[in-house]
Amino acid sequence: MNKTLTAALLLGAGLLAGCSVNGPGTLRVHEVLLYGAAQERIVWVYGTLGSGGQTSVKLGGQAAELRAQVQDPLAVAGTLSVNGKATYRVPTSVVSPGLVLTRDTRGLFDISFNEAGGTIYYTDGRTWTRLNSATGRGVAGTPVSGLRGAGHLTDAEAAALGNALLNQGTLAVAVLNEATVPDAPLAVEPTPGEYRRTALYVLPGVRTVAASAGNPTPTPAPTPGGRVNFTVLASGANATATDPAVQVATTQAGLNALYSVAYGRQTGAPGVPSLAGGETVVGVFLGQRPTGGYGVSVTGASVRDGVLTLTVEVRAPGPDTITTQAITSPWTIIRVPGSYREVRVVDTGGQPFAQGAGGSVR
Repeated sequence: MNKTLTAALLLGAGLLAGCSVNGPGTLRVHEVLLYGAAQERIVWVYGTLGSGGQTSVKLGGQAAELRAQVQDPLAVAGTLSVNGKATYRVPTSVVSPGLVLTRDTRGLFDISFNEAGGTIYYTDGRTWTRLNSATGRGVAGTPVSGLRGAGHLTDAEAAALGNALLNQGTLAVAVLNEATVPDAPLAVEPTPGEYRRTALYVLPGVRTVAASAGNPTPTPAPTPGGRVNFTVLASGANATATDPAVQVATTQAGLNALYSVAYGRQTGAPGVPSLAGGETVVGVFLGQRPTGGYGVSVTGASVRDGVLTLTVEVRAPGPDTITTQAITSPWTIIRVPGSYREVRVVDTGGQPFAQGAGGSVR
């Protein structure tokens, strides 16, 4: 719901210490309320400074000093720095909108969401997709630039916030009805000429699950010394593994045990897929990490002399990302055709993924 408020900017003795933003109506305030894995109110303050190069306002009842904007990923054109930071940031309350979302290996989503008419965005850590529906099974998505179109964010704000949430593995961001969240609109003195408010819920660690069985295309067997086709069965960020590990399954019992490690901390885990004869399943576990933003994915597979080598990409949050504040344990599980005397896992630089990366074969 649009909460753009228009009012004349009050100037004069009633303002703080006689300081003002230059010109009536130039003060504009846009805020985004983040809930879920990132509980934070982020406020952009727009305006033009007077000849003194600084001024003061009150945000949430607290005096704040406005100066020229600083270099920061969240800084957008036309905004001012607040107390030396690109944005004004304070914690938000706890909200549980009942968002449940999984992605299958075809790139389709199963979604349950209590907010009627809400919009949901998804990122694999690299790019953003806006889902075509907020509820349902087999929902497709449309590629989008950042969080463009989310709530009342400007395109520049949506791009900055979307970039800050990248490189944290899989995330879903749902637009909430800002009129129903528990945090009241930010009190601003003097009254801004424009005020915008957006509420978003951040769901970390969106699981990737195997697509529903239909008529699968047979996977060709590996050629000696060549590349191997692989299928991602599932990925997530909340395994029971506390240390980096690789686990190999060549039997159904082994696959059941592997899924137990991957989903042991979660309720509503999906069923374990069947393992056909002559197939190998490999689980790569990154181990426990202090925040969101970490992830692991398989980027290539090859075989030589009976040794299967997997190349994995390990991701870590950048210094300026908005990280989800929860302990995570990222993982991915893939299936490859064939049986192997050894499985090795290396990073993109060719270095061993972890001590004892050959893992256990069951």
